[in-house]
Formats: sequence, C-alpha cells, structure tokens
Amino acid sequence: MPSRVRRLPLLLALLGMVAGCTHHPSATGPASALQGPARQASSRSATGAITRLTPPGTAFTRLQPASPFAPRLVVTTQVAHGDLFPHAFGDTGPRYLPVKRLYRGQHAYLLPLAANYGVTADRRTDLTYELAIRKPDGSHDGDTFSAVLWQGSVGGPGLVLYPATTVAFHAEPQDPAGDYQVTVRVTDHLAGETSELTHAFTLADYASPALPADFDASLWFNSYYQQPAPEFALPALFPLFSRLPADQRAAALPSLLGFYDQILVDNPWLLPAFAARLATADPDAAYPLSLVLGHHLRAATEPPAGIDFATWSRLEDFRTHTWAADSDAPLAQAAQLDALWGRFFASGLYAPVGRILDALAHHADLGATDRWQTLQTAAGQPIDLSPETLASPDLTDAPGAPPAEVRRDVLLRNALWSLRRNANQHPLVRSYLDWTLQAGGLPPPQKSLLDRILATEPAAATPRAALR
Repeated sequence: MPSRVRRLPLLLALLGMVAGCTHHPSATGPASALQGPARQASSRSATGAITRLTPPGTAFTRLQPASPFAPRLVVTTQVAHGDLFPHAFGDTGPRYLPVKRLYRGQHAYLLPLAANYGVTADRRTDLTYELAIRKPDGSHDGDTFSAVLWQGSVGGPGLVLYPATTVAFHAEPQDPAGDYQVTVRVTDHLAGETSELTHAFTLADYASPALPADFDASLWFNSYYQQPAPEFALPALFPLFSRLPADQRAAALPSLLGFYDQILVDNPWLLPAFAARLATADPDAAYPLSLVLGHHLRAATEPPAGIDFATWSRLEDFRTHTWAADSDAPLAQAAQLDALWGRFFASGLYAPVGRILDALAHHADLGATDRWQTLQTAAGQPIDLSPETLASPDLTDAPGAPPAEVRRDVLLRNALWSLRRNANQHPLVRSYLDWTLQAGGLPPPQKSLLDRILATEPAAATPRAALR
C-alpha cells in the first residue's frame, strides 16, 4: 500500500471504556480499565495476511450473548486520538469527531474499535481487521491493509477495545479530489463473525477560507482541541493577534505561539499557505505571521517543505531569536507554561499537561519566595521579581535578583495555579490529572500537591478563553 496509508507502530494500545460506541457495558460490568501508557506493537506484517490466534472451536462467551459482535469505525483528524480514548468519553471531555472533509496532506486516523466480542475463559480475545480505501474513480488505494485489532488478554468482557495497530491516511499531490470511502472488515475469530463498516469523506485542495461572519476567534482557540478546524488557522491568526493588548503583548504571546506551533507540527500542509500569505502581507499582517513562523522554525537548520528560500531568509531574525516561550527547552519559566497550554489547546494531547506537571518536582522550593523576600527586606536589600529578571538566568547576580530556588518556587506556583484553573474549566485536563494520580508513580510530595489541585470542584460554567 502507498506510503500515505501507513501503519503507526507502538501507538498507545489501550483498553478503556468508550461511552458513545456501539455497545455500552452493563452496570454490572467493570467500570474502568484505566492503564498507564503501555504500548503494544504487532510482530506480524501490517500488509500481509494476519492469522488468527486461537484454533477454531475455542469456547468463548460474550458480555451480551444475545447481541451480535459490535465493532465501530472511527475516522478522525484528532491527533490526540490515543490520549482521548481512556480519558475523553462519558462526561469527561470531547468525543471523537468523524472526518467529513479532508485537505490534501492532512492526516486522517482510521480506528476500528470493538465491543461485545468473544472472550475465552482465561480472558483472551482474537480480533483482526482488513482495511481498504476507494478513490473517487472507483479504484482502490493500493492493496488491502490487514492488521491486528486485539489479540490476547483483555481486562474484562465489557471493555471497548482500541486497535493494537492503527492506520493514518493522507492524500498525495497526484490523488484526485472528491469522495473517498474507507471500508473495514473486522473479524471476531472466536465467534466466527465478520462485520463490515464504511466511512466516506471528501478530499479537497486547501485554500484559506474567509472567516464566518459570526466567527469568535477566542472561542475557536479555546475549543479547538474539542473541534479541530485547522483550515481556519491562517485567517484566525489576525483577529487572535489583534485582541492581545499592546501593553501586555509580550506576556500574552506565549500561549498563541505554542498554539500555532502545535498546529503547524500537526498540519505541515498548512506551511505553504502561511508562507504565501507572508509574501503578500502588509506590515500589520506580516508581523504576527513572522512571529508564528519564526517560532515554529526555531530549531530548523534548513527550510522544510513548504518554505521557500526567500521566506526562510526573510524569517532569519525571527528564527534565531531566543524565545522565552520555547516549550521544547528545559522547563524554567512561566512563559513556557503558557506555551505548553497553547499546545494543549491546539491538540488535546496529554504531553503538554505532563510537561507542566514536571514543575511539581520543585516541591521542596515551595515558599522560597516568601522566605527570600523576608530576608531581603530585613537586610534592606532590593527585591526584583520582574518577569524579565525571572526569565533571564544571566541576571542571577544582579542587585535584587532572586536565587535559583526562588525562580523554581515562582515556576511551581505558576504551574499549580494554571493546572487548577484549567482543571476547573476543562474536563479533559481534570481527567488527565485524575489519570496521573490513579496511574501511580508520583512521589508523595508531588501527589499531595496534585491532590490539592483536584480538591476544588470543577466549574459548571462554559470555559473562559485560555488566550490572555
């Protein structure tokens, strides 16, 4: 099969409860199958024939014996699909959004899920699938793709199973625009049943759209992880940037930069459109474009696909700038926390939240700021806790500059505040933090801090904009 349909090995192969799937486990079934980030890869060929694990005639049971095997096909562009599976269903966050329209180069993730499957007495199952994609002209996109949905142990018969092998599709330049159809045949080898599922979407070439008349840029930013719409990323940049107060722009930029960095990482097919817009932009539009592109290209050593040499050269000052909001650098200042929250809002991924949780490792420094201020005041010494001083390790020896433990305390306090605020406003964040506690592994002091964050009841109101 062509490279645009590819196996994603070592993706999270998680068991979890998925409300909204074809089958809901009964009230007497297991309530959860929460697991840590275990990974599973199939040793079988992803494109060859996948063999059954159990011999014919193996005895099995099903959660609902009178009901048929109930797989479900999810085709989504949500990059956090693996993280959302154990966290985002029921009342805890966004559900999977099916793809209706796909842009050339954009990835769609093809996920066959299974429920009410056969289970042996020792809790093993045997599920495989075959996947094919039909193009608008009726031809098929390469050979049929065969892979494992789940073969082996399961936590219980009531669990919806996430596939051990998943597939991503993206259209190449030579592929025709138009209507595509994904067909998946899922086989329960224990029950001897095969179900066929289909999903259709339209492939289109991208052109930057006009924003709807009622477009709310702040709401779009705040809810993007629930309803990703990368096609609006370019036109939405300008209203998002214009609403940043000019006298507070430096403090407000990190979340915007992190947000767009994540979008461009996940959607490199957008880079040519951003570069083309920069080439014709007036100064007011060129500045936010240069900020976003320069920050995104900060680690690049040569122009990536979609960025021509003229654009690369034009962005040199922005690419080589020392970005305080670099979320890939070791966590040391509050601006990075804002950038990480921007990355979360652009993806729904757990990883940015996990990085922010790393700040809890500074628990021993909690209170260092108060102690240092007391000592400085008693000695008649200056105190400088300005953002500029806190952000620059080069100013450690300047008069009134805080020592390292104070900087760590400030970082920790900012992390605790932002985690509590977003956990109260965004159920998915709260679910990620709950999962972190249940997964175990946190040292007692960090666990205690996280317990305190989650002690506040979540807000019932609609989340406020995360972009300051």
